[in-house]
Amino acid sequence: YDRYAIVRIDGKEVDRFNLDQEAEMEKTYYPANGQYNIVQIQDGKIRVKEDNSPDQIAVKTSWISKNGQTSICLPHKLVIEITQEGADDAFIN
Repeated sequence: YDRYAIVRIDGKEVDRFNLDQEAEMEKTYYPANGQYNIVQIQDGKIRVKEDNSPDQIAVKTSWISKNGQTSICLPHKLVIEITQEGADDAFIN
């Protein structure tokens, strides 16, 4: 089953990446004026590489790759969640 990383900002899905197919990627999100999050995918893992939030919790969380894991940047309302195809994803909606 393929694993997907779902990126949400303020509860809305903005991106969905297949971690089993996406080789390497880096993308910058701007959740609000003056806020940024640099998200990186590498070797089947995803992380917030850098952001300008005060607490740096998502950056400190580092790489996530397993079904159900999350990386959360609360001040920016940015959440990355790993979900697996075929796994029970009823909780996502």
